[in-house]
Amino acid sequence: MPVQRTSSLVRLAILSAGIAVAGCDRREPPVAAAAGSAHGHIGEPMAAPVVVSTPPQAAPPVQAPTIEPAPAHGVDALPAIEVPQPLQSAACLAHTQAAQARAPVAVHRWVDAAGITHYSDQAPPANAQGHRVIAVSGAPAIDVQASGYDVNLPDQLQQRAVADALGVQRVMHDTLGVPIPSGMRLQIVFVRSEAAYAQQIGDPSLAKSSGTYSTVDRTIRVRMQDQDEVNFAVLRHEITHALVHESIGNLPVSLNEGLAEYFGRYRSGGMGGQVDVGGQRTAMIGAAPGGDGSEALVDLLAREGSGFYTEALAAGERERRYLRAYSLVALLMRDREGRAALQGVLAAQAGTPCVPVAAERLLDAAYPGGLRRLAAEWSAFMRNPPDDIRAY
Repeated sequence: MPVQRTSSLVRLAILSAGIAVAGCDRREPPVAAAAGSAHGHIGEPMAAPVVVSTPPQAAPPVQAPTIEPAPAHGVDALPAIEVPQPLQSAACLAHTQAAQARAPVAVHRWVDAAGITHYSDQAPPANAQGHRVIAVSGAPAIDVQASGYDVNLPDQLQQRAVADALGVQRVMHDTLGVPIPSGMRLQIVFVRSEAAYAQQIGDPSLAKSSGTYSTVDRTIRVRMQDQDEVNFAVLRHEITHALVHESIGNLPVSLNEGLAEYFGRYRSGGMGGQVDVGGQRTAMIGAAPGGDGSEALVDLLAREGSGFYTEALAAGERERRYLRAYSLVALLMRDREGRAALQGVLAAQAGTPCVPVAAERLLDAAYPGGLRRLAAEWSAFMRNPPDDIRAY
């Protein structure tokens, strides 16, 4: 079965059965606090990186960010990760997507009959006043195409899907130095029908998931819910998996899911975006490890493949595992020393994209005070989650 990753948002369990970020299967847990009944069990991911292929994309309607965006607001940018040429293998497609040639980008400016000035990547009606074409020097790093399979996707939803993809990519680049393959193409498909969704994924057992990312065709599929915020939280979760797979490789599951949960909470707006860190405060407190956190942290980092997603776990235990993974990444993203330690893991993984690195060893060496201090701070972070909203 092709590797795919899924996200289980809020209490919408996301069955992900082989949808992988770096060529491995992963499932996603609750992200933004969105309503709804959870259904879904997280399918077992495949340990081997069976991976993805690539889809078509559409350029964003807004001014496209350059490939090397400026540092995130209020955050000290880290140097970009250097990605060596990966060794190819039949079982691993991590960052193997061929670069796609990009058409020149331009922004159209015009004034409508009501006197409102518009900026768009699409030409205006023929009778538009003051129409000017503004050339843009850099095309977006990701070429995104969003569409509805059996649902009419309004223009604003298509544009938001593209904006979310570019926003997550920008923040990952600015804060962690995550590189994006030039001309990366990503397809996003929204599906309403449960039967059509299961058929699209190719496995009826995933029909109750809320989203998946296939590393085989590099397509994100989102099962349309009634609440847009749920749909976009799932989408951002899967976008993160796609970016990690193409830029880094088969990252250890706990960090892979933690990153996806963190950026699932990202909300773009204006020229930047923000992450509401304490969005699931009550659930985080309930999932906090006891003691000094050392044993729980080692256990979390050591779980790989089905050891993280195993179906045998009760639904509450799965949710707790996702919350712990999210909290670890949220803690590391809090300050420069944490981001530097996390970036060290990403850089090491990029050097060997098909084989997950030993994250616990790398974090122990890079985080000030080692794994013991990290565990204590992680445990305290979960017992008393911050209410901060981080701007990027």
